[in-house]
Amino acid sequence: MMKPVVFLLAVFMGLQFCAVSQQSVTGLQCTVTPAPNYSLTKNDSKVSSLTDGTFSSDISSIWKDPGTLGWQNIEKVVINITLPRKLTVGGVNVHSVTGQKAQVLLPLSVLVFISEDQQNWSFAGDMMKQHPVKDEYYKTVGLSLDQIGQSAKYIKLVVVLNGSYFFTDEIQVFAGNTPPAKKPVMMAASGIDAFVNQHREGAINQRFADYSAPVAKSAAVAATLTLAPLNSGMADINSVATGPVNIYTMKGLTEYAAFVLSNNTKEDKSVPIAFPASTSDISYQLYWAKPVKSRDFKIVPDALEEINNGADVSVAKGESKLLLVKAVAGNSGTFRFTLKAGTLTAQANITAGNGDLSAYKSLRPDVNVWPYFNDPLLKGREASARQDLQGHYVNTFLVHPGILAPEKAFASNQRLQDNLAYAKGFRQALLFLDFSKKGNDLMSDSWKQAFLNWYDAIIPALQQQGITADNVYLYPFDEIKPAQLPVYKQFAGWIRSVRKNAKLFATVSNVASLNVIAEQTDVMQLYNDDRILSAWRRLGNGPSRVWMYSTGKPTKSLSPNGYYRLMAWHAFAENITGIGFWQYADVGHEQGAESVWSDFDGRSADYAVVYDEGSRVISSRRWEGFRMGVEDYMLLQAYAKRYGRNAALQLCNNVLSKADEPGKADQVRIQIVKELGK
Repeated sequence: MMKPVVFLLAVFMGLQFCAVSQQSVTGLQCTVTPAPNYSLTKNDSKVSSLTDGTFSSDISSIWKDPGTLGWQNIEKVVINITLPRKLTVGGVNVHSVTGQKAQVLLPLSVLVFISEDQQNWSFAGDMMKQHPVKDEYYKTVGLSLDQIGQSAKYIKLVVVLNGSYFFTDEIQVFAGNTPPAKKPVMMAASGIDAFVNQHREGAINQRFADYSAPVAKSAAVAATLTLAPLNSGMADINSVATGPVNIYTMKGLTEYAAFVLSNNTKEDKSVPIAFPASTSDISYQLYWAKPVKSRDFKIVPDALEEINNGADVSVAKGESKLLLVKAVAGNSGTFRFTLKAGTLTAQANITAGNGDLSAYKSLRPDVNVWPYFNDPLLKGREASARQDLQGHYVNTFLVHPGILAPEKAFASNQRLQDNLAYAKGFRQALLFLDFSKKGNDLMSDSWKQAFLNWYDAIIPALQQQGITADNVYLYPFDEIKPAQLPVYKQFAGWIRSVRKNAKLFATVSNVASLNVIAEQTDVMQLYNDDRILSAWRRLGNGPSRVWMYSTGKPTKSLSPNGYYRLMAWHAFAENITGIGFWQYADVGHEQGAESVWSDFDGRSADYAVVYDEGSRVISSRRWEGFRMGVEDYMLLQAYAKRYGRNAALQLCNNVLSKADEPGKADQVRIQIVKELGK
């Protein structure tokens, strides 16, 4: 149990929000649980600032102001308020912020409970329901509940987070004799948690209530079944093509075409599906992009469930299903993919030229998506995950610090030995040491000797899996902070003095850390942020291998094209040699929050790009978009070698300038393939 933070307030509040016009109550005693934990301000914030009558002075980012209390990666915040005397409460206000620019979302609910004795409570209402406020790019907002009209000595606010963050810099309580807006819901103190959980589920369902499964625009044409191609394999379900789908490709290059099957009738349908069989000249796989619910209340066709030739597909009345075909040419030639859905047909014309992607495999980028094989989603699916990762060009194996445990003798760490068995087939390994959680003995003589014994044992173990010693990287800190740099430098200097071939890897998300990291690191992965990338460009030196990574969320609704596919195009534009994102299989680690099919069972949205199906993982449209991007990168590099980097960069920037148009990347890919085939 977390210990609440207690403070005494005796501040006269004259601030007013539009929803409540009474004078605010003074002399409040409050507690908050858990204590504020936002990383940038938790050491400076004072809970007493909640009622000091002062709004944040940083109007552009109030979460950076120590006067603002912030929480991150928790499910709810409880604020208990003791009034100076029993009185009739008219309203309560919470001043907060919405900042989509930084993935800061308003709460799902702010529930207000009233009590005279802390034993029996009355639910007064939900601020987010009485006065709904929408998320915006950035805006400070007042959340309020008025017309409470109940006698109370105690008030409990339960803030149910909708994203990873919640911030507030002011809370007000107002006295008032206005009759209550509705009949109070009474409960014992012991029943509040269950009530909050039930209310959360209802609030989530309500958000989705007006958003049924996606229906394509073509569905309104007639009360019948329709089958239509989309203008890109990575396009939105409403982006129906206005003409034939034509794909120009080369041997070994992965291509996608998408179709939407819509049921505009008044009854459910079962539709037989047929398509050409794979041959040595070209292979086909057909998938249904199963809709999933994202944390931002969007329903997205994403999880790819394979459809066998001749199988029936169920389509409910009013439903549209996105069908995705993956085609890989084995030889040059002209092919026609004809998709049959009952009596309906749709086509994609595929021409494979003389080129061969295998000629450009040496130009592929390094790929790191933090694939921890101990993630709950991968339990019992490790072999399937390894095959899937390598099939998507991931060449970097990761070992979690909880598995590494360098303080233990390698020979007695069976979990580590078992984990290393999955390293086969990867080019390089990152050993995440996470020194941020080590004790005071770090870098002591005894620690150093134990570490060297462990290091000298793990290197040959990885070599047995095909990873050479010069491709093993020690990863001391994640997103290293300036305060951690002295330890990093000390460790880097020491390990290189005693093991001259030791290699170091670091992620960089802080400009202040960049210079030191660049001097001390063999591979550096930069956070995809303009400030970081600009600082790196100005640096002028550093490791020869520089990668880039992104951490956008909620991931299920991120664009397969604009976010996942174009990561590689951004890397090419920056002349960066590796890409990645957080994270391949992260669905949360708290108990009861390990389902990839629910974005609402944990503290934040899932990051994973794969789903579980029995003993294997299945892909997503996002993950296939990423694969396309890796292959695009290879083609761009090949084009640059033949026609010059400036020519390739011009094509690349044309695509990046139209990131919301998947068809643009397809067009430029076709242009490059044709030019390379000459």
